[in-house]
Amino acid sequence: MVLKVNMLTTRQKQVLDFIKSYYSHRGIYPSLVEIKSHLKLSSVSTVHYHIKTLQELGYLHRIKNCPRGIEVFEKEEMVKIQVLGTIAAGQPIEAIEDREETIAIPKNRLTQGGNFYALRVSGDSMIDENIYDGDVVIIRNQPIAEDGDKIVALIDNSEVTLKKYYQEKHRVRLQAANPKIAPIYIEPERLTIQGKVVTVIRTIERVHNIPSIKTPLIKRTPLISQNALFALPKHPEFPSTRFQGSKTKLADKIWECIKDIKFQSAIDLFGGTGSVGYMLKTKGKQVYYNDYLRFNYLTGLALIENSKAMLNENDMDFILSIHSNIDYPDFIQKTFKDIYFTDQENKWLDIVSTNIRQVKDKYKQALGYFALFQACLIKRPYNLFHRKNLYVRLADVERSFGNKTTWDKPFEEHFISFIREANEAVFDNGQKNKAFNKDAFELEMKADLVYIDTPYISKNGVGVDYIEFYHFLEGLSDYHNWYKHIDYSSKHRKFKNKKSVWTDKNLIADAFDKLFRKYKDLVMVVSYRSDGIPSPEQLKALMGKYKNNVHEAFRSGYKYVLSKSGESKEMLLIGE
Repeated sequence: MVLKVNMLTTRQKQVLDFIKSYYSHRGIYPSLVEIKSHLKLSSVSTVHYHIKTLQELGYLHRIKNCPRGIEVFEKEEMVKIQVLGTIAAGQPIEAIEDREETIAIPKNRLTQGGNFYALRVSGDSMIDENIYDGDVVIIRNQPIAEDGDKIVALIDNSEVTLKKYYQEKHRVRLQAANPKIAPIYIEPERLTIQGKVVTVIRTIERVHNIPSIKTPLIKRTPLISQNALFALPKHPEFPSTRFQGSKTKLADKIWECIKDIKFQSAIDLFGGTGSVGYMLKTKGKQVYYNDYLRFNYLTGLALIENSKAMLNENDMDFILSIHSNIDYPDFIQKTFKDIYFTDQENKWLDIVSTNIRQVKDKYKQALGYFALFQACLIKRPYNLFHRKNLYVRLADVERSFGNKTTWDKPFEEHFISFIREANEAVFDNGQKNKAFNKDAFELEMKADLVYIDTPYISKNGVGVDYIEFYHFLEGLSDYHNWYKHIDYSSKHRKFKNKKSVWTDKNLIADAFDKLFRKYKDLVMVVSYRSDGIPSPEQLKALMGKYKNNVHEAFRSGYKYVLSKSGESKEMLLIGE
């Protein structure tokens, strides 16, 4: 088993030096809050992480349940080990020697005898063994290895690589710990074993290193402009989204049809992406957003109810860091292995979703969820979770759809990009807007207008069941109860089937009638498809039972990405 130790990072040294200085001047050790304040760290949990690391390295002793329970070990014996150069965790390269560099680690961390040297890792072929680009590996110099050992392999006396060793019948297999990288097969006489990995030294403890994410947080473009307070106000812009059935591209057209109606408040009853509710918010209306899916509700909370909260650098530091006081679950890693995302991506999702749940401000938490959902969607073929098809992403073949570059971009890069978009979409329209997570028949709100955009049933009787498409996001939004809803007999771990009147061709007409009756005192604006069940004529008749003036405002040729019907058009009905 590989022993993992950390040499001191700049931040860890700052923590240790401050603790020593504080003690020398005051005769007591500082509290975690005082360390946080002095070093301007993002949270006490970040301090706790550094203290735990220093304790593991032998620099400190921590007394549990004591506010200043820190003691410094001044005489820990350290061992210097030469760093001989760089080794490839990828394709073999010539080792780069630099014998002047050394690193120091506590002697008690090297429990086994032998001669040791260190190499700095380049590449990501060993990420599934938690060895990442930039790490340092400590090697015991030895000429032999057993199956499964991580070795320094010298090939043909010229090229060096870091791989797992396996002896096969007439050859040696040098196996990467990354499913994207093929093994190397060579004859035994071409291989010289130059040592075995005994320790990995991690110099960065961010989440982005665990799932092989490349962009350090410190190099990010600021999430909120430093000059934001002095900038001219800009028109709020709805962030990019990629949901099936979204009205984002039709929102302006809908407004043109209703702008002359006298109303100050509106219910967006089947809010979905929030694009129509957000458009109404930009027009100064009081908006009541509702959706029965929790992940959609969180979007409404982030973009419509929220009027000022944004995620700042400290928030992002917290969300994208590992915290030693948090016991991270592995539900996604175990449940969705090889289904939608790679092992490392699943691990990232378990960690980051857990951190988002720790965010206390409900609007900031919702913004985090919004960015997480969008990052998940953009890395999925078709932006859906309707089948087990990770292989579509990973296969090295020509494609007529999708963007492999986008799929392969690290989660963290997508996440940060969507946070920036979400932050820029936050604004206050001077109204008390609200988001709800209720069944459409159970919502009780008074307003002037109701916008109704139900799921759609085609003329063939096939309904659009959004939980089928987005069950993974719904599970993320209710992580602790996710397991209760999964149909474990399905290959892609979908939700158990629940009947909905909006996907049943025999029930949907009565459902519309019930809805129109409930909102008969409000102006009704209904989006539907021209070739659906009920038909446009049936919908007009149903609405006409409660409204004297029912008219069709438009039929648009807008075609959804996965729609196969050339006849289907988006239509808007208005009842006053």
